[in-house]
Amino acid sequence: MSNENKEAAAAHEGAEQQTGQQPEAAESKATKAKSESKPKAKTKSETENGASVLRTVGVEACKRHQLTQAWVTSDGQVFPQEGDAKEHARNLGDKTTLKVTAK
Repeated sequence: MSNENKEAAAAHEGAEQQTGQQPEAAESKATKAKSESKPKAKTKSETENGASVLRTVGVEACKRHQLTQAWVTSDGQVFPQEGDAKEHARNLGDKTTLKVTAK
């Protein structure tokens, strides 16, 4: 066993002794923390801020690549053709695309 593995095993055992919990007890605490509360939905201003950021990314890409228009997906990827953007967005949680024109 390498020194790194020995140190990691010793640290893991030391952590169990300090907390006085077995891995099963730690897992039950983790599941309890997950079920306590869920994050709230995004507010309208947060959504607008996200759209403005994506719009800015699209405008910058239009300038850099000398495009008259581009489509931006929710993950910030920019595409010169709408079909490519929609195809990419199919694999994302948020499937919206934003059309951006150069200023």
